Amino acid sequence: MRIVVTGTSGGVGGAVASAARALGHEVVEVNRAQFESSAPLVDVIGVEAVVFATGSCPVKPLGLTSDVSFEETMRANCGTFLRLMRELVTQKRFAASGAKVLAISSVSATEGWAGGAAYCASKGALSALCRALDAELSAKKISVKALEPRYIRTKMFEQGAGRMGVPSSAAVDPAEFAAAVLGHLV
Repeated sequence: MRIVVTGTSGGVGGAVASAARALGHEVVEVNRAQFESSAPLVDVIGVEAVVFATGSCPVKPLGLTSDVSFEETMRANCGTFLRLMRELVTQKRFAASGAKVLAISSVSATEGWAGGAAYCASKGALSALCRALDAELSAKKISVKALEPRYIRTKMFEQGAGRMGVPSSAAVDPAEFAAAVLGHLV
């Protein structure tokens, strides 16, 4: 299976890419620098799956959450997914037989926490965007779903866990989560 994976320099995306390769899948990586350029993100055709694992999680109280910080978080967690999907669809990169798209959202899409206004809003937007794209692209046999996991033991989680009031023992290992993600694609 040809799988596009974003966020491969991080815990979740990296774990998904490694697990997919170990199972014999072809992985096309899209990194943060590519999102910041105007060049095409994906130059292959026949994409059968996408795992969007790009993310940013600033932890700031409301009074310190600037408009710029909020907009950057929305762009990183939701806007880049929209750009990727728009490119894949308009450039006809998906396999003719259809594809499965999974965006890694978060339980924070529906459960807020102090200092997480920008992150929670962006993950809520990502989940809503997936529902809209699923409705729009189903006729093309493209399924778009958001996964809203609780906690995954990544550097991003460790940086915000204390402020969220969550012990690191409550988080699952990225490799364990990656196996579950790949299970949704087959």
